[in-house]
Amino acid sequence: MNKTLPIVAILVSAVALIAALSGKPGTQPAPPNQATSDKALEEKLNRVESELKQATQTIAELKNQIATLESRPGPSSATRAVDSNLARRIAALEQQSQELTKFTNEFDQYGVVSSLQAELVNAYSTLMDTNQSTWDRLKQVGSLKRYRYFDDKALQAVADIYVETADFGQKGQALAAMKGMVPSPEFRNQILADLSAETQEGNQSARFRYFAIEALEPVRDDPAVREWLTHLAQNDPEAKLANRAGQALSGTTPK
Repeated sequence: MNKTLPIVAILVSAVALIAALSGKPGTQPAPPNQATSDKALEEKLNRVESELKQATQTIAELKNQIATLESRPGPSSATRAVDSNLARRIAALEQQSQELTKFTNEFDQYGVVSSLQAELVNAYSTLMDTNQSTWDRLKQVGSLKRYRYFDDKALQAVADIYVETADFGQKGQALAAMKGMVPSPEFRNQILADLSAETQEGNQSARFRYFAIEALEPVRDDPAVREWLTHLAQNDPEAKLANRAGQALSGTTPK
């Protein structure tokens, strides 16, 4: 039974006693001064009534609290089953984690995997570090792609390098790193503008023009792109590049 029940019993007994005393004033000895006695008795009765009212209110509140506590259901069998299943799953995951750690330690006992991981983390950090030289940053792309560490953030970093550098060799290297990407309209226009600038400067970077052709190939149906690919196919001083531009135009790129 709830621990608050004895408190209720005590309060009920106290109230009953107070009521009994207040209901039998004649049992008390009559004071010598009747007026004073009547006034004192009236004050006493008022106090008793006030205390009785407070006690009654307290009992009602305690009964409500008891009813609320007793109505609360204990853990159901379904809840206990869920808790038990969760505990088993946690234990199983901890066991798998321990086994995986043991396997990794045994598999990589010479530190080859951990060494490669550290190297890739360093390469990624170098690519993202704008304080490093452009060439050092671009050199990291090969290993990142080889081991699938080249994510969207890395791709964006290379695109930023392309836009920011004025060196056409570096632009070509950046385009090579982004091979397979379909250029956005803005990036396509940037490549076309750079092709115009590079040819006006005397076709200084065959590497840039080659990878520009490859970058533009996925959007060869664009009129401006077709115009430039046609120009390169007919006029590029490098026969290999002129042939590559022709392949891009016709969609016959060798696999």
